[in-house]
Amino acid sequence: MKVRAEADDWTPNGRKILSPENLTVIRNTLENEGPIIVEHWFYRGSRSPDRLVFDDFDNFVEYVQSKSAIGDAFHVWNYASVCKDENEIAAGKFPDDDDCVPRKGTY
Repeated sequence: MKVRAEADDWTPNGRKILSPENLTVIRNTLENEGPIIVEHWFYRGSRSPDRLVFDDFDNFVEYVQSKSAIGDAFHVWNYASVCKDENEIAAGKFPDDDDCVPRKGTY
């Protein structure tokens, strides 16, 4: 969407995903802690949100610059702080043709 709805109270002082402050936090997280989880919401509900994981700063910035339209919203989380074993809702291994899975393994 390339047209903004004035009823949404557009401002030059709002939060911007590519602000220097956000980019610093995102870059530092990627360099020092690991991947980020990104939720990309599309302005005025034009479709369901995309959810992605990035482990490279340049790939993240390229995605935002190439896949966004005006007004799209982004939420970013530190993968390591959110995705912990105690938060799993399911886990398992993919079986072989005999429906067996390894009890051990290097992952």
